[in-house]
Amino acid sequence: MPRQRPDRGRASPQAAPRVAPRQAPAAPSPAGGEADAASSARRRSFQKVSACIPSTPCHSALRAAKAGTTLFKSELLGSACTGFLAGCLHTLSGPDHLAALAPLSIGRSRVESAAVGALWGVGHDAGQVMFGLLFLGLRDRLHIEVIQTWSTRVVALTLLVIGALGIREAGERRGGPPHGHRHPAEATLPGGKKKINFATFATGIVHGLQPDALMMVLPALALPSRAAGAAFLGMFLVGTVVSMGSYTVFIGSCTEALKDRVPRITEKLTWAASLLAISMGLAILVSQSFGITLY
Repeated sequence: MPRQRPDRGRASPQAAPRVAPRQAPAAPSPAGGEADAASSARRRSFQKVSACIPSTPCHSALRAAKAGTTLFKSELLGSACTGFLAGCLHTLSGPDHLAALAPLSIGRSRVESAAVGALWGVGHDAGQVMFGLLFLGLRDRLHIEVIQTWSTRVVALTLLVIGALGIREAGERRGGPPHGHRHPAEATLPGGKKKINFATFATGIVHGLQPDALMMVLPALALPSRAAGAAFLGMFLVGTVVSMGSYTVFIGSCTEALKDRVPRITEKLTWAASLLAISMGLAILVSQSFGITLY
């Protein structure tokens, strides 16, 4: 009886592997989901809080120091600019200042005019500083009204003297050459120019010894720091010198440009400026008797 060969292509039911059925993933419990959400919220809040806190105390100190330096520089710059503008406006807005400097500047070169204006401005600054220190030291004993009355009278007298000297100079120029713009004694006497310069400086001091010098002192005292006050005060003085020098240079340049076109223009302008100074001085004295202040 022949043997039956097993069918190799047909797998034996005993040799077939068993495949385990897949189990569906278990649904998360409600308690576990709430715990995960709470932990995520805590992590986010911790990240926000840690971002707000600086990394080190040293870093915070550096930031504060940098901000303080920037604020200090801006404060100094603002005080200095304000003081410079206040000095320029204070000097150029005073009619007594302009009337006093006009006769001294006519007929001079630009360099001489700038020197006259700057010297007068330095004297004006010296007078203001003197009055400011006097006010700070004796402010409880000073009578500002009395000081203002007498200082105004002294200013009026200086205007009268400047006008009289200008008329005298114009009369002496009439006998000289038409384009000469120096006193003959100045060229021969070396001390003549020094006397004129000292008189210019002294006139500036007299005009600076006025109660309006308080507009330089009081703002400096009201500023938040001493450095800002010093910057305001220093630039106020610089503004006075610069504005007076610019004013006298303008007058000197105009007279220099016109002297070749108009005969004896220097003499005529000296007469006009001197009469203006005398008129201003007389007006101040007369207004004082009526209790009126012109400036």
